[in-house]
Amino acid sequence: MNRSLADIHNPHRHPERYSRVLLIVFVLVALSGCSAMDSVVAGSRALIGLDPKPVQPDWRSVAISAADDANANSALAVDLVLVKDKAVLDALLTMPASKWFTSRRDLQRTFPEAFTVYQYEMVPTQAVRLDEKHFGKERAWAAFVFANYAAPGEHRARLLLNNTGYSVQLNAQSFAVSEFKTGAAQ
Repeated sequence: MNRSLADIHNPHRHPERYSRVLLIVFVLVALSGCSAMDSVVAGSRALIGLDPKPVQPDWRSVAISAADDANANSALAVDLVLVKDKAVLDALLTMPASKWFTSRRDLQRTFPEAFTVYQYEMVPTQAVRLDEKHFGKERAWAAFVFANYAAPGEHRARLLLNNTGYSVQLNAQSFAVSEFKTGAAQ
């Protein structure tokens, strides 16, 4: 039997084949707004290397300074945490500082590559400035500051990695974070 290419691809000769193709196209279009399709797209992006990756912070500096009455005039543990694992990021998004400081060692043992912690013990009036060299080639999904205040509260702040830097001001019962503005003296 000698068939031409036109005969094989003729929709009138093989209506069931074209009906199946149209059904598949319709289902794919219907799923395009669905989370099932999102996971297929995400998996495909990761497979070919287009999935987002951790980034190096753009910070020129991070300044941490304690007021004279910081933590009711007592030393204060402050951690700057660069998160390198998305699963750990999800947990830290809602974790208060008190829980972070009680579980930090266990988290570091369980997930040794999941984050980098810069630990500081700040006393009232002390200031620390970290420049861009301090972070080296670190790459992260996110960054947080945790302060172990005696007063109740979340005492956690997220630092965006694409800003030029931050000032962390440790006050009597909480802290404030402000971004360095481009072109401002740092």
